[in-house]
Amino acid sequence: MSTNNVTKNFQSTILHASIESIIYLRKIRSNENKIIPFITLGIGSLSFQSYSDFLDHNDNYYNYWEDGSIRDIPPTDSLPNSANFLSRDYEYETSVSNDSVNFGNLYIPATIGFLWKFKNVFNTKIFLSYNQLFTDWIDNISNGINDKFISIGVAVSVYFSRDGVNYKKDKKQFINIFENLDSDFDGIKDHDDQCQKTPKNVSILPTGCPIDSDFDGIPDYKDLEPNSKSILFIDDSGRSIKSYPGYEIELKFDTIIPIRVDEF
Repeated sequence: MSTNNVTKNFQSTILHASIESIIYLRKIRSNENKIIPFITLGIGSLSFQSYSDFLDHNDNYYNYWEDGSIRDIPPTDSLPNSANFLSRDYEYETSVSNDSVNFGNLYIPATIGFLWKFKNVFNTKIFLSYNQLFTDWIDNISNGINDKFISIGVAVSVYFSRDGVNYKKDKKQFINIFENLDSDFDGIKDHDDQCQKTPKNVSILPTGCPIDSDFDGIPDYKDLEPNSKSILFIDDSGRSIKSYPGYEIELKFDTIIPIRVDEF
């Protein structure tokens, strides 16, 4: 973190680790709760190294004048008119050497956030942490009040618990139920049944299709003439068209059959 407040400019690199107690505000084992708010409180240790931007790229010290300008000599210099204007390069090159910098490496983290459960196997956390330090030198400025910082984070983790195992068992059981599903209760599993939604108490073939004794394309339970001899001339009910009263069919074939073929 850093600041750019005139002479109070700094940059600190922080390495920290903590032990925290998590309190979930909803039941984490419930499959109905997919998004669960939580809070944490703990204690940790940190190490940091602070740097300041005191020099420009030519190693000239910044001198901040009352008019807001930055020059290479202080405003109290005897020859102020000889001052050259500088501009900050924002390179934090000067290490803070105060002996109090490394004092107080403990801190207290407090966090609020949300946990998103993905099928009880993966967790994603989005959280905001407030970290209260026990040192006043992380920014190289001591004003009698300990420093603090806020961090925002996102974490993805594998959820090791019985819920994950139960999910795998439930998934396997669900797949087994699906594989053994027989929607029309004809004794043929759906993935092998070539004729779905067969009515109850209808004789079927091993393929799950109703029996069609005369092979006219109309199953016996719909066929009003289950033993029709003609399978070419039937209606939607399986009846031969010639069986209708007063209906006659006349077939004419115009076929030329060669009897002899001579080669020329």
